Amino acid sequence: MRERVTEVEPDGAMADAIPARPLVSIVIPTYKRASLLRNAIRSALAQEKAGEWFDVEIIVVDDCSPDDTALVVAEFPQVQYIRLAKNSGASGARNAGIRRARGKYVALLDDDDEFLTHKLMIQVPILEAHPEIGVVYGQSVVTGGEVPLLLWPEWGPSGQVFEEFVTRTDDFLHPPTWLVRRDLFERAGFFDETKAGMEHYDMALRIAALTPWMFLSGGPVARGRYSQQGLWYSTIADGTNEQQLPAIVEKALKKLPDTAEANRVRRKARAAVCASIAHQRWWSGGGLKPTHDHLLRSLREAPWLLEEPAVIEWLNRVSGALAAASPHPVAAVRMFWREIARELSGKTWALGFRMRRLLGDLLIATAVSLRGGSPRMAKVVALSALLYDPSRWVRRGRFAQACRLALLPPDIRETEQAVSKSAR
Repeated sequence: MRERVTEVEPDGAMADAIPARPLVSIVIPTYKRASLLRNAIRSALAQEKAGEWFDVEIIVVDDCSPDDTALVVAEFPQVQYIRLAKNSGASGARNAGIRRARGKYVALLDDDDEFLTHKLMIQVPILEAHPEIGVVYGQSVVTGGEVPLLLWPEWGPSGQVFEEFVTRTDDFLHPPTWLVRRDLFERAGFFDETKAGMEHYDMALRIAALTPWMFLSGGPVARGRYSQQGLWYSTIADGTNEQQLPAIVEKALKKLPDTAEANRVRRKARAAVCASIAHQRWWSGGGLKPTHDHLLRSLREAPWLLEEPAVIEWLNRVSGALAAASPHPVAAVRMFWREIARELSGKTWALGFRMRRLLGDLLIATAVSLRGGSPRMAKVVALSALLYDPSRWVRRGRFAQACRLALLPPDIRETEQAVSKSAR
């Protein structure tokens, strides 16, 4: 005779033993991009292992769009929709979505970007297994405009990342790759609604001061879209980023103690700001002249920047560009060097032998940059480094470097070595 089996509800103790699936809140701020928003929502709904390893809620925050955004969201009945009464910017829309979020984790998705289907399947288990980690982030594949296909960034730091974040000179943080514990927004404060274009960096620094991050380098977890009409490019081109970056970094540096180590970080971070603005001006804000003017003004205000590798790299680049555009490259480099000397007039750096060494370094860096297009002129510039910087004759490594550039045919490996040494 078979025993009768009776199904019973588990008691409280048993229910507690059954792990609940974590809820991930995907927040999508949007403004006037109804046609792109549809793909963003679809990518959020297409997450592998959703409903098995984790649950998902999707919150679209309409920043008072004048287009068909509401109709697009209505195609997806499982998506929550918030329409703001007035346009509040990306930060205001993100904050509204985060405040509505019920999830243990928050994933940020811009309306013109997409998640790859494996993003949450990879990231959620990491945060579940490592409660000491506050944020997982990673790489995007970027397309659009003049960018056919780019894996960005190539690398990012993990662990206690505040110093790395505040001293990096490149833009390597893409919010759609982040997965963040929701309580961190309560602890760090929500997005600064006075910021436009750099609000994600400000938020990253505040969260990095509280918790370790983990970078995943095994491949992209999101797809980004590059456009000159996008917020990222436009805020660089109109100078918004340049105005906001120093203030964001200085606010973050105030949290550091008054110690020698903290002062080292402050110095490195301020040099990184100078180099970052040079980078933005070079690639998106007008090219050579704006970059040249920015560097000279920065040296006038902070002569110690001339000892920082991040700034020296940009001085070398400007020197090479001026030489390449001139029929007399040595004279062009010397003129740039004199401009630097004038900015440092009366400062310690203006002392003779140090300025001679700077001229030699600028000439060597210029010779390196000219080798590919004009090997003969590169040799002339390298020999000039020996003429104008006599200290190279007694510094064995630098003398050999100048001789190689002046006498040997172009070679990629030697060029790379010369670039490395010229920055020291």
